[in-house]
Amino acid sequence: MKEMQQWTLVICLAALAASLAQSLLPAGTMEHMGKFVVGAFMICVIIAPISKIVPQIKVNMADSSCSGKTESSMLESTVSGQMEEEAQKSISNLVTSQLGKINLKCKNVKMVMDTNSDGRISISKVVVRLESKSAADRQAAQEYLQKQLGLKTEVISNAG
Repeated sequence: MKEMQQWTLVICLAALAASLAQSLLPAGTMEHMGKFVVGAFMICVIIAPISKIVPQIKVNMADSSCSGKTESSMLESTVSGQMEEEAQKSISNLVTSQLGKINLKCKNVKMVMDTNSDGRISISKVVVRLESKSAADRQAAQEYLQKQLGLKTEVISNAG
């Protein structure tokens, strides 16, 4: 509160000094220049206390940008998770359709995948569980999927 009183006192004293200076200025071009200088002086007097507050505002803005980074990383992880989920669905649908071409049905498809630092999803392995218990079907499906998908594939059946 004391700072506010000092600030108003300084503004009042500056206004008195400005009016005194304006009354002493001669008419003509000097009067216009004097009004310009007095106006600039008054603006400086009014803004000076605000400039003391600005560094505190910058610090507060820096603190809020840190929380923005946290929100950004949360958003990034959410988007990354959604991308992995969609990749899982896409590969699962692809495997199901490829197995359908050789008249095999799969129970489920799991993938081992990782997101690189540059945001790319790399799939290291696809694990497919077949409904068929035949070892020949397992072998045929594994070879066919590796050829068609170009990915390391492990095919297991209900029997194991």
